[in-house]
Amino acid sequence: MGSLYEEIKTLQVKIKRLERSTTIGLIAFVAVIIAEAAGVNRLGGWVTPTLAVFLIVVQVYKSRCRKKLKQKELLAKEVEVRTEEIRSERDAVQEESQKLATALSALAEAQDELVQQERMATVGQLTKGLVDRILNPLNYINNFSCLSATLIKDLRENLDKEKDHLSKEVYDDSMELLDMMNGNLNKISEHGFNTVRIVKAMEELLKDRRGNTTLTDINNLCRITLDKLKRNYEKDIEEKNIRIVFDGLTLSVMMEVCMEQLSNVLLGLLQNAMYAVLKKAEKVTFSPEIYMKLRVEGDKLQITIRDNGIGISDNIKERIFSPFFTTKPTGEAAGIGLYLCREVVYNHKGTIEVNSEQGEYTEFLINIPVYQPHPATPENDEDE
Repeated sequence: MGSLYEEIKTLQVKIKRLERSTTIGLIAFVAVIIAEAAGVNRLGGWVTPTLAVFLIVVQVYKSRCRKKLKQKELLAKEVEVRTEEIRSERDAVQEESQKLATALSALAEAQDELVQQERMATVGQLTKGLVDRILNPLNYINNFSCLSATLIKDLRENLDKEKDHLSKEVYDDSMELLDMMNGNLNKISEHGFNTVRIVKAMEELLKDRRGNTTLTDINNLCRITLDKLKRNYEKDIEEKNIRIVFDGLTLSVMMEVCMEQLSNVLLGLLQNAMYAVLKKAEKVTFSPEIYMKLRVEGDKLQITIRDNGIGISDNIKERIFSPFFTTKPTGEAAGIGLYLCREVVYNHKGTIEVNSEQGEYTEFLINIPVYQPHPATPENDEDE
């Protein structure tokens, strides 16, 4: 294509030169004719025929160049049209290829999701059977430990009644044995109930809790959740003078979300924030604060929940969303709250991040698309 345009340019230059030569030849030819008519031509009679032949040759050559130029320009135009057609076909092929790649990617994701769902369904069935088999013996252990503790209490009362008929050594040994047995039963009961909590949490993880989306006012949802937090911790808030700040949206935003599940996520994070400031208040004097902010950035709803509590150490920050991981005592939490929070956010096609500095603050940042591409299918939420 480049050489064709070069040939056209060369022919155009030649034609311009030939036109100049024709003009000069015509001027010379006219001058000679005038000179001959005036009788002052001293060059001889050969000049006029020579100039005439020159002009004829130049005209013929110029005509041939113009004809060749026209052919080249037609060819260039045809090549350009064909090139444009090829480009259009290429763009169309690329567009179709992109569509096909997108469709294949969506198909692969759908297949992975189906495989994952099948696996989870299988694991869920197995786990359900195991949970039932584990819970039944655990319930027997817990129930009989409570009954045994009651029997020990009765036996202690009987020994007190017969204290005068027993030697001091026998009485003291018997009471010591009863104290040891009571302590052991308390440990059995404590760990038994903790195990039940963990097993039920495992069952909770595998439940299918697909919910219907509802057009929800996000500002109102957050206010209701904060009110619930204030009711649950009314005494602590008053005693510790905890400041709770809500920085909502200026204009109401209506979103298709699973209202109950998203509310549970927010409540779980707020409860963790409350736990963090209360724990810090036990050690130092400070002004506890829990801050909740809503913003719309582009097509995303951004929810920020921040507290100035005990914070999270760097060495466990990457593990806080793992199932059954918790920094709280086993008796207080099973360690599935943040895991379920993340699953709920993911099911709303969103993301959740955490920033924290130990002893200073913790901040959770949730981003959820304002317009949900598919119905969300969240999981239930619990405390961490």
